[in-house]
Amino acid sequence: MKKKEEGTALILVLLVVAIITVIGVTSVDRIQFGMKESSSISLKQQSFWYALGLESKASNFLEERNNARNLSNIMMFDEDLPKIKVEIKGGYVEGSLEDLTTCFNLNGLVRLSEENKLQLNQSGVDQFKNLLSALRVDDFDQEKLIFSLVDWIDSNNFTEDATGAEDDFYTRLESPYQTANQAIFNINELMNIKNFEKDFLNLLLPFVCATPKIGSSFVNVNAIKKNQPEILVMLFGEKLSLASASNILADRPLAGFVDREELLSHPELSDLNFSNSSINNIKLSSDFYKLTTKVKNFDYPYILSSYLEILESGKVRVIQRTQGVF
Repeated sequence: MKKKEEGTALILVLLVVAIITVIGVTSVDRIQFGMKESSSISLKQQSFWYALGLESKASNFLEERNNARNLSNIMMFDEDLPKIKVEIKGGYVEGSLEDLTTCFNLNGLVRLSEENKLQLNQSGVDQFKNLLSALRVDDFDQEKLIFSLVDWIDSNNFTEDATGAEDDFYTRLESPYQTANQAIFNINELMNIKNFEKDFLNLLLPFVCATPKIGSSFVNVNAIKKNQPEILVMLFGEKLSLASASNILADRPLAGFVDREELLSHPELSDLNFSNSSINNIKLSSDFYKLTTKVKNFDYPYILSSYLEILESGKVRVIQRTQGVF
């Protein structure tokens, strides 16, 4: 009987030891998880402040660059926009600027109605068609891309064309989701939209962007890269050939075109008639930029996208930020 009691006591002791061990291991795991989570939050906050520091430097650079351009009357092109990389303890901070007035603004496909609803913007659709034609996309594929994109952005729940798609299409997918019904926030959204297969994405991405300016289709003719005459064709339409557009960009004055009249008097354009919409979308300076800042902070890869607007006063303001990891 005594041995039996001793055996029972031993089992109880072993059971208690096992429970304490499990509790101890669980506590250590929770502590480690908490420390790791706390460390990640700390690294994210630190990375954010690094990115804000670079954002401030980029804003100052754009202000100074804009003032210098106005004073010296010398055009500065996209190729002159610097890429900054600074080494920090545990990694680096890297930033690059992109001019958002030398590409097609995807949010130009829609406009705000009097009821504050997003609806099809015909001038934006025409401009996008011009770009697709310049990129040699056939008419049927043009319709597919245009109306799928309009349906993704606009406020209504009916398709603008048989080639488009609304919630009825996306909610039947294996991994269902709904249309955004709002302006494009990031061009990576295109991957979620019907008809935007990989080949089309690779073709379009160098020529498109997304700015917070809904309905805006302005193009700075003084900052278009010489190897992208398609952007000039996008602005003026098929009346202007790619060869003619290349000639215009090659002949562009060092200081850029002073006004629209100087541009339109170019021999490649002087005998052509263009719509008021095309002419009104001509800009001679840039006022929208996107700063992409990557921060590698030990094992935390942080990215901040800042949308910068140059105001009439010459000051730069941040109108939108998005953050994530890369």
